[in-house]
Amino acid sequence: MNVGAIFEKWVQEQPNKPALIFEGREISYLQLEEWTNQVANGLVNFDLKKGDTVAIDLPSGPELVISYLGSMKAGMVANVINVLLKADEISYILKDATAKVIITHADNIPTIHQIKDHLPALEQVLITGTSEAQGFLAFDTWLSKNSKEFKPLDCDRGDVANLLYTSGTTGFPKGVMLTHLNIWDNAENFAKIHYQRNDRLMVAAPLFHCWGLINGVLAMLYAGGTIVIEPRFITEKVLADIEKYRPTIFQGVPTMYNYLCKSPDMKKRDISSLRFVLSAAAPMPVELIRTLREEYHIEYAEAYGLTEVSPVITTAPYTKTRPGSCGYAMGDTEFRVVNEKGEDVPLGEPGELLCRGTAVMKGYLNKPEATRAVIDEEGWFHTGDIVTMDKDGYVYIVDRTKDMINFGGFKVYPREVEEVLHKHPKVRDAAVIGIKDEVKGELVKAFIVPKEGEKPTPEEIIQFCRERIASYKIPRVVEFVDQIPRSASGKTLRRILREKK
Repeated sequence: MNVGAIFEKWVQEQPNKPALIFEGREISYLQLEEWTNQVANGLVNFDLKKGDTVAIDLPSGPELVISYLGSMKAGMVANVINVLLKADEISYILKDATAKVIITHADNIPTIHQIKDHLPALEQVLITGTSEAQGFLAFDTWLSKNSKEFKPLDCDRGDVANLLYTSGTTGFPKGVMLTHLNIWDNAENFAKIHYQRNDRLMVAAPLFHCWGLINGVLAMLYAGGTIVIEPRFITEKVLADIEKYRPTIFQGVPTMYNYLCKSPDMKKRDISSLRFVLSAAAPMPVELIRTLREEYHIEYAEAYGLTEVSPVITTAPYTKTRPGSCGYAMGDTEFRVVNEKGEDVPLGEPGELLCRGTAVMKGYLNKPEATRAVIDEEGWFHTGDIVTMDKDGYVYIVDRTKDMINFGGFKVYPREVEEVLHKHPKVRDAAVIGIKDEVKGELVKAFIVPKEGEKPTPEEIIQFCRERIASYKIPRVVEFVDQIPRSASGKTLRRILREKK
C-alpha cells in the first residue's frame, strides 16, 4: 500500500484528463504521475531512506500536492507545515520531526537562513517560485533532472505516511502520525460518499490543513475527478473562479460561506454549476445553510473530525444532511458518548465523543504519554468534544474542546498564545479565551495583568504577538485586569473570564 499511488489507475484510464487546475494552468493525470515520480526519484537521490521526514512548507498549489505525493511514493514521511507559522514555530517542528529535507517557497528564504544552523538533521533545502535560491536548490531545476519513472515503494499499512502538527491543551505542538492505511481509508470512504468521477471540486480550504489535502485533493484523486485549487480565499476572486472553472462541488469552512453569502457579487455571478458545498472545521450555522439552499439553490454537506482521526469521522451525503448535525459515523468508525465518569449517556444527552476504528492515528511522535492520554487501552480516542447523538446515529456538536478557540476554522489553544504574552517585558500575567464573532466564529481575547509601574497599550501587545506567532493566533481584543482568576492549584479559571467578556 502507498498513498502516493492513490490516483494510479486513472493514469492509464484517463491520462489527459485534468487532475489539477491552478490559476488557469491544467495538470493532467499523466503529468501528475510524472512529476510525483520525479519528486520521489530526487529524494531517493539525496540518499534518503524509508521513514525519513520531508517537510513541506508551501502555500496551496501544485508544488505542495506533488511534493506530498512524491514523498510518500518514496516511502518517506511527508510533514506538511502550516504556511502561516513563524520562524520559531517552524524550527520547533523541523527539529521535533528530525526533517532531513524541507521544500518551501522563496519568501521563506530569510527564515531558513535564520533557523538552519539550529537544525542539525536538515540536509537539503528546496525553494519553489524562483531560480535564484540564494544558496539552496531551486525546486524546478532539481525536479527537471530526475527521472519520470518510479515504482512506488510498497509500504506496510501501518507505516507512517504523514506527519501533521497540531497544538494540544498544553499549547505545545504535537506531531500526529497518520499511516498509509489511515489516509487511504479516510480519502476512499469520503470519496464514496461525496464524489463522482465527473465531478470538479474547488478546494478553497488551505492544503496545509488535512481537511483540504486529504478529504479534498486525495479523495477527489481517488474518485478520478478534477480539483480546482484556490491559492487563498478572496471572496470576489473565488466567485469569479466558480464562474470560470464551473466546479460542481466547493470545499471550505463556515467563515468562507459567511463571506460568500454576504458578498454582493454572489448574485451577480453564474454559480449554477455548484451542486453542493462541503464544510468542516467548525459547526455551520443553520441560518447559513438555509441561505445557501433557499436563496442560491445550493445543497450542503458537513463533516467533523480532528487531525488525530485522519481527519473525518462523521459526514453524510447532502441528500441526507440534517441541519445542525455533522452527520453519522464514516467507514468502520465506532462511537461512544460518555459522561465525566466514562459511562455511556442516554441518546440525546450530551457527553464527550469517543471513537474507535481505522481512522484513529498511530499516535503522537515522540510523545507516548500524550498518546496514552487520548487513546485508552481499548483503543477509544477521546476527542474532548461534547456532542449529542440521535437514534439514527447523527452527531450534533454541543461544544468544542473546553478551551480551544476556533478562528475561522483555525484552531488556537490559549496556552500557546499565553506563552508568548508572558514573554512581553511589561506583562506580569496573562490568560486567553475565545469570544464570539459573526464572521470568524471566535476571536482571541487576551486578559493582561501589567507589571507594576508599566502601562502597555493593546496595540503594543498585539504587535508583540504579530512578530512571534501566526496571524490567526494573535489577540484581536486586549483587556487589562488587576489579576487572573485561578484555582487553589493555580489553574486559570477561564469560566470567570468568559463571564467578564
